Amino acid sequence: MSAKPPICEKEFAVIAAVRRGAWEEELRAHAAACPVCSEVALVAQALGEMHAADLSEARVPAAGWMWWRMQLRAKREAGERATQPITLIERVTYACIALSAIGLCLWNWHSIYAWFASLGSATRLADFSIEQFVAAAWDKAGLLALISCGGFLIFLSFIAYLIWADE
Repeated sequence: MSAKPPICEKEFAVIAAVRRGAWEEELRAHAAACPVCSEVALVAQALGEMHAADLSEARVPAAGWMWWRMQLRAKREAGERATQPITLIERVTYACIALSAIGLCLWNWHSIYAWFASLGSATRLADFSIEQFVAAAWDKAGLLALISCGGFLIFLSFIAYLIWADE
């Protein structure tokens, strides 16, 4: 079994006196005679000195400086939120440009083939299967145009949602 630590009824008064730095003579005499209160006074004084040392070493910035920094941060975050739809549109635009370039090359494959052949660097590419692919895609040009228009309308509705969602 463990023994209970000794308790004195004037411990809290001793702690308060150490914090204030003002001792009454009767309380000072009691703290000198009582082993519990003398230890409490010693610990409270050491903790108070450590607290004062910590306060002197702490570098707390001025309130105006912190307010200014928080205003800058809020403006930067608002700018990032405002440019998110623009960034998305840029990426979609780059993807559309790439797909358009590929589609243009497929659409004009015969002209591109003839140009390479005229350079003399291309030999007879009769077995090349891209011509068959272009012919099949050319037959389905109406379907391709319909799919493209539908995708464009979906894209426009998504952009409209992004623009009006924050309002």
